[in-house]
Parts: sequence; C-alpha cells; structure tokens
Amino acid sequence: MRQLIWHGNEDVRLQKNPSGPNQPGEGEVLIGIKAVGICGTDIHIMKGALPGAYPPMVLGHEIAGQIATVGKNVNRVQVGDRVTVDSVVGCGKCELCKQSRSQFCPNGYELGINRDGACQDYLIVPERNVYRIPDSISFEEAAVLDIEVWNSVRKCGIQPKDRVLILGAGPIGMIASQLTRILGAGHITLSDSIQDRLRIARDLKLADAYESAPLNDASTDYSSVPYDVILDCAGTSASTQYALRAVRPCGRVLLYGVHEEAIDSLDINQIVLKDLVVYGALCDRNGWEDVVELAASGALDLKSLITHRFPIENGAQAYDAVRNRSQGLIKAVLLL
Repeated sequence: MRQLIWHGNEDVRLQKNPSGPNQPGEGEVLIGIKAVGICGTDIHIMKGALPGAYPPMVLGHEIAGQIATVGKNVNRVQVGDRVTVDSVVGCGKCELCKQSRSQFCPNGYELGINRDGACQDYLIVPERNVYRIPDSISFEEAAVLDIEVWNSVRKCGIQPKDRVLILGAGPIGMIASQLTRILGAGHITLSDSIQDRLRIARDLKLADAYESAPLNDASTDYSSVPYDVILDCAGTSASTQYALRAVRPCGRVLLYGVHEEAIDSLDINQIVLKDLVVYGALCDRNGWEDVVELAASGALDLKSLITHRFPIENGAQAYDAVRNRSQGLIKAVLLL
C-alpha cells in the first residue's frame, strides 16, 4: 500500500507499506482513495503552526473514494459506492457528538491532522463519516466539497439586500463567494492582493465587484461602502483588522482563515463600540447532503477551481506548488 508520509518541515515522501490495509471493524468501511485535496491547513501543519499535528503522519483531510470493504452492521453504504468523507471523527456518543459538533469531541480526532489521513491507497473510517455522491460529481470535486464553508457562511444570516465583502480569493474565498450568492446576497465584492486570482474569479463571474485595496491602510474611509457582512477567508493579521474596520456598525464578520500566530494590538473596541457579531469558522457537521446536491446541480462550481492535478508519486511537488502559490494555482488535487 502506498503512503505519502510527512516527516516534518517540508519533507514529504512516498513509501510502501508491505503489510497492506487493515480490515474494517464493526460500523466501519474501508475506502479505496481516489482523490485528495490539498489546502492551506496542510501548509500550516507543515510549518508546525497547528497544535496536535506531528510527524511522521499521512496527510490528507479532503477525501473522496470508493467503498472497498464494509465491516459488520454497516447499513448506509455498500461496496462500490462512491463517497466523500467527513474527516472529523467523533466518538458518536458524547453530548457534543449528539449535537453534530464532533470537532469538539474530547475523544475525537481529524484525519490528516492528528491521525493518519487519506494520502494513501486505503483508509478505514466510520460509516457515519461517509456520504454517497452521484456519478455526476467527479472524485476530484467530491474531495474538495467543504461542509465548513457552507455552514460558516450560512450562520452569518445572509439577507437579500446585504452587501458582502470577501477577503481572500483563494479556493475558500471562491467557494464562499458562490455560496453567498446562492444564499441571496444583494452585492458581493471579492478582494485579493494576487491579481492572478482576481482574474480567474472575474472569468468565472464569482462576484459583482473585485478589488485589491491595501488591507493595512488604516486611514481608509469605509462610510461610502457599507458592508453588512465581511468574510475573512485570508486569515492574516491585516485581513482580520481590515474586516473589523470595514464592516458597518451592527454588521457581521466571519473569521475563516487559520492564523499562524496571535494578532498584536487587535482593536477589540471595533467589536465593542460598533456592536459587531463575530463568528468563528468551526461549525456543526450537518448539511453534507445539501452541499452534495449543490455540486450535483451545478449551482456550486468546484470543477473550475481545480487548476492543478498531481499523481501521488508527485506528492512532494504538489505540496511545494501549494506552499509557493504557483502561478494560476487555485486548488490542487492528488490523484491515486
């Protein structure tokens, strides 16, 4: 069995496990992995910026594949089913899991973050973590389906007249832009400092307006652009502080990006005196069927965001491309 193992820093190597895959236990399924998405969280892990993620480990938390074997008492899926996978695995019994908040389960884990992930030929997961996909969705698209973006944007309570600013035109920002439109926003502005990304976003008509305004310009007058909602998908000190300054009084801010370090001199009075509502990115794990349907119907275009594809043998090259933001790269996928 092939395994792409992260050994620390930027050291990623393909190795062969002579023992092959284990067999699934009760309530578990063995998945033949077909595609794995690479995202910014993987790069944070390799930089040592994500607590609980330590080498050596098989990376890969954006997962799609086909059921190869099922264990006892598996009823929702069968051998041959094409599936996407929720990488967050809870115990299924505690109060948090019963509330579909398994990411906070004290006995839980996340595949590819603090437990071996999907950059290998086979992976065992609980049956409750897999969701069937129709033939109209490719394994590549299924791998990059993201329940957290959908649920995070939904909790912002988008209204038909809302003016929404999205900071960061990477894959998360581009998905968020589409979901914001689906939820009925009145006007969407997509912002990024990387012109190549904005060009691709324009070509795909993901927003109503595009800008590359300097995020660190504290003197900017925002009164002429009353943003009701700002989605910070960039996850930098500058983007977060910009979001709190630029949103209107009583507005809503979603902090989606993962920060590699604490923000110095964060002006909390922007929240207090403007009476803002600020949301974190982590959400419940409900809604997978909704996101699958959005992708299947074409309302959510994931295929156009996948700009780079690599065989698992070129895994190190794939992570380098994402880390270095290779020209034209929006989303990279490993194929097995």
